[in-house]
Amino acid sequence: MSEKAPELKLVEELDQDEIEFNRLRCDLPGSAGTAAQGIVSIAVSKTPTKNEFFRTHPTFRPDLKLVNIEVGMEKQYFAVAPDMEVPLHGIGINFSKYTLYLTMSPGGAFHVIPIMVGSDNDYNRSKEYGLLDGVKRWVRLYTDQENKQYRVFPAPEGRFDEPQWPDLSVGKIGGLCFRDKGRLIDSTSHELFKKWAARDR
Repeated sequence: MSEKAPELKLVEELDQDEIEFNRLRCDLPGSAGTAAQGIVSIAVSKTPTKNEFFRTHPTFRPDLKLVNIEVGMEKQYFAVAPDMEVPLHGIGINFSKYTLYLTMSPGGAFHVIPIMVGSDNDYNRSKEYGLLDGVKRWVRLYTDQENKQYRVFPAPEGRFDEPQWPDLSVGKIGGLCFRDKGRLIDSTSHELFKKWAARDR
């Protein structure tokens, strides 16, 4: 019998990661958990690793406001602190609300996949369906270019073991994804804000 995935539990006292990440969340203010163990890096990416099977954590679903920018062929996502929304609007920079999904590969690689809330884009919607399908079974996403959407390819039953999720903290994951990589826009001193405002010299 497989172990149940650990819930992201509420606790009385919040550590610094939780306090900071809760300020960014749009969905459940006050959410907290115990510190994550054994994870040093989590990639925030448009999709799970290409051509790789994954599972999706059943309870991790925070909503954040993000700016996404193109860097070469890669999309990078930056979290927006609430008190930076007005300054960003003031320099003409838009951001959107996203739901974050946590995935894990058979080899133990973690990704956070942002899905724009309320988008009617077929790629976006079909990707979210695939992520939700990954809660109960191992799946792989592939592109159906003719129909402009993602499709799901399931792994044969029993091909991979059930995922062993670490005891995850929402705040710790947020720190690994954004703050630790310099991708939290929390002041007008942030490099990206200064660049957009032409104050980087």
